[in-house]
Amino acid sequence: MTTKSLEFADLRAVLVQMLSHQLKLPDGSIDGDRPLTHYGLDSIAALMIAGDLEDRLGFELPSTLLWDCPTIDALAAHLTGMSQTHRAGAACAQP
Repeated sequence: MTTKSLEFADLRAVLVQMLSHQLKLPDGSIDGDRPLTHYGLDSIAALMIAGDLEDRLGFELPSTLLWDCPTIDALAAHLTGMSQTHRAGAACAQP
């Protein structure tokens, strides 16, 4: 496995944990390809998760990040690229 795929996997695991904690869901119930809104994500939870991600990653993220990247996998892929370049605000690549 490459470093990039390890970072993706690590970010994906963190995102699943954050989403499950914020929405009080079991980790195993979250599918990376399913829209975050399917799990009941609302604007308050999205902002809380984005803030937690900023703290973990050490750089500012757009407040619309979880709407721009509507699945765990899209979000993890986007954040992998952002963490490598330390750029905030880039558009999320849609699957």
